Formats: sequence, C-alpha cells, structure tokens
Amino acid sequence: MPRLAVPELEDHPAFPVVLRDAMTGFLRVASEVIGVSAVAAPLVEEAMDAVGSEQIVDLCSGGGGPVLSLVRRLRESHGRAAMATLTDKFPNVAAFDRAERELPDQVRGVRESIDATAVPDTLRGVRTIFNAFHHLPPEVARAVLADAAQKRQPLLSFEFVERSAQGLAVLGLIPTAVYALTPFIRPTQLSTLALTYVVPVLPMTILWDGFASCLRAYSVAELEAMVAPLNSADYHFRIERRRPPILPGYVTCVVGMPTRAAATR
Repeated sequence: MPRLAVPELEDHPAFPVVLRDAMTGFLRVASEVIGVSAVAAPLVEEAMDAVGSEQIVDLCSGGGGPVLSLVRRLRESHGRAAMATLTDKFPNVAAFDRAERELPDQVRGVRESIDATAVPDTLRGVRTIFNAFHHLPPEVARAVLADAAQKRQPLLSFEFVERSAQGLAVLGLIPTAVYALTPFIRPTQLSTLALTYVVPVLPMTILWDGFASCLRAYSVAELEAMVAPLNSADYHFRIERRRPPILPGYVTCVVGMPTRAAATR
C-alpha cells in the first residue's frame, strides 16, 4: 500500500479551533488509555542515560499528548526527575496553560513558535514526537531527524497509527471510542459535548483524520531508508515496533541516539 498524502482536517488553517482543540484533547485521553507512555518510558530513560539529562523537549506538542503521563510514569515508576518542555510551530497556549497547572514545576510550555527542523540550542534534552511524524512531508521529516543528529540530541518518535490492513481495521473503533472518552476530555467544554452527542461532528472528523493518518504513516522500510544516510560515528538511528498495553497493533518508534563519546562533547 503506497503512502498517500491525504489531507487531514486538523491541518487546515481554516479548521475551527473549537474542533481542533477537542480533537487534540481526545487524542491525549486516547493515548493515555492505550498506554503509549508505557512504551515510551523505557526508551526515554535510555536516552536520558545517554546524555545525562532528565529534560524532555516535546516537539509538535499539539494539546500536550501523552507527555504528562510520561512525566508521571518516569517520576513514579522509574525514579527519574523528569521535566518536560512543550513546543509547537503553532502553540496551543490554552493547552500549555492547562498542562502547567496540572504538573506545576514539572511541565512548561513555550509560547513562541518552535520549528522542529531547527530547534534552538537553548532547548536541549531528549526530544520526543508523539503521533505527529506522519504529518510531516518526507523532506521535512528528514530535516527534523537531521537537526537532532547534527546537534547530538536524542530524538524519539512514537506513532500509534500504521499504514496496514490492521491499522485501517482499527479505525472502526474510533466512533465508539469518541463517545466513550469525550467526557474525560479536560477541561469539559459544552461545545465538545454538543459536537459529540447532539450533532456527531467530532466522531466523524476524528474518523476521517484517523483514516488519513493511516494512509500518511511511514512504514518501517521507509523510515529505515530515511535514517540510513544520517547514521554516523557520532549518532545512530534505529526503528522499533512495540506493542502497547491496550491496542490491537503496534507503536512504531524512531529512536535516535548520540554515541556515548559524542554525547559527552
């Protein structure tokens, strides 16, 4: 099945903010239910050890994704003093405000636009991308990886959509999941409830974007071809597939790490 750059509604500049925020809120709740942080935590801990830093720099953060769950898990189950910085090219200031209130002194959001292809040197630490890599065209995706390799910063991308028959089959669960999880989106907005249970706009938009995401997802072979030219004596990428606690499928992980010698420079 070839990769198709099918447009996602959420990416369109004219897409209503009320719907975009509801969708990113749903994705955050869904990622917590699926247990993406359980997949991410061991790899993030490995990256922290590689560079001797407890700092996480989350790229393409959207509504915050599973980063808050990741910070909690690292602190409570792994004994790490994890701190996360949320960034985005188009920052969701309201979501960043909520994240800071939820985990004060552990999470902060950068209100200025941060381009993932040119992360400022002031933002150093373990870079993470949760379910956003498929949004990037190949040339942009390569530039994001190259920036991390050039600056010798770990980069971990986690995608829980996949371009496969199984990935497309899972989409049938989306409407039910939206109906079940919408009450847990915080803060609760009357508009979100109305667009779910009165006029089911939210289930349909999430279903479409889920379908588009599957068709846009990079395969393991495509990712391996993308990272191969970036491997060097100072930096190495690998691609892994890991099964989360609750999902009939896999999370595809791009793991970029500086070598120990490079990390200490």
